[in-house]
Amino acid sequence: MKDKTILEMYLEDMKNIKPLDEAKKDDLLKALCTGDNNAKNRLIEAHMMYAAELVQPFMGCGQEVMDLISESHLALTMAVTEYKSGDLKAQIRQAVEKRLNEIIDEQNRAKHDSNELTNRLNELMEISSALANEYGREATAKELSDRLLIPQDEVEELLKISLNAINLDKNI
Repeated sequence: MKDKTILEMYLEDMKNIKPLDEAKKDDLLKALCTGDNNAKNRLIEAHMMYAAELVQPFMGCGQEVMDLISESHLALTMAVTEYKSGDLKAQIRQAVEKRLNEIIDEQNRAKHDSNELTNRLNELMEISSALANEYGREATAKELSDRLLIPQDEVEELLKISLNAINLDKNI
């Protein structure tokens, strides 16, 4: 609900930007193609609300709405900067949707990687505990490596991560 309110407030502020009529847009597009920075800036400004509206289907995907808006505006800027010909609005839509999908995919990959690391650490701790009970002492990295069927340097890295997490917990 908070994201919806932020977006609504932002879109309300965007209404203060003067819209472009078709003739002015065509003139600005021609000027843009000749390298006119003022035309580029005016086209970006005129399409900011459109770019922000494209954020709505991505709300609730785990990203803050202001991050989505920022990313949509970066994609808008790139689309206008790279414009050569054709339907600018369609190019903006494509650029914004592509960028928003990319950041959501990046976030999902990061979550997956984090979950995978957590699972590996849990497995290491379980095997370590089982070997400690079996041997009556702490297992070596080599013994853990043999049991887990992973390289010893990976076991050592997981042990470091585990110790860092324990130390962070102690400091909190």
